[in-house]
Amino acid sequence: MVVVEAEPDGESSARQAGASSTWTVSWAGALHVLLIAAIALIGWRLLASAPTGSQGDEGRGEGVVSETSEPAGVDDSSAPSTAPRPSTTTISPPSSTSPATTTTVASERRVIISGEMKPCRYGSNCLVASFTIEGFDPHPGAFACIYPNSTTNFGFGDDDVIDACLTGDEGDTITVEVDGVRSATISERDLDGTEQRE
Repeated sequence: MVVVEAEPDGESSARQAGASSTWTVSWAGALHVLLIAAIALIGWRLLASAPTGSQGDEGRGEGVVSETSEPAGVDDSSAPSTAPRPSTTTISPPSSTSPATTTTVASERRVIISGEMKPCRYGSNCLVASFTIEGFDPHPGAFACIYPNSTTNFGFGDDDVIDACLTGDEGDTITVEVDGVRSATISERDLDGTEQRE
């Protein structure tokens, strides 16, 4: 014969409450652990994604200067300016007067001869030559009377020489040479040398 003892209602309710309470505490602890693990995982990912050199730069302090920043205390006015500077070239207006050309260009050297027929120490009808020089600088100081068969040299100091060369021979001609420059050749028929120049 089995005897079943009935438990009081209060004791059965207490056991059921205790079992329910134990299960609730275990479930809340698991949720608590999962929540902490999720927070830790999120925090670890945030720290891992942060720049690695930020802490090192903060530790260096004022010694770190960025590429675009300028050191403190530097005066910008001492730096060379890159702005374009106004040109200092001076352009002179064209001169209204032309420079003189006679001071630098030497005059052409010329020996101008002239002749006449008149008495001389060689006869009553002599061919006599006089001459003028132009463009000689310095003064040559000597000239030559050139005849068909001879040459005679003389000295002189002026630009004009009167009766410089004389000849009494009929048909003679006279040419005067000064420092390598020769005059026209004169004769009894051509006293100024125009026929030779033509």
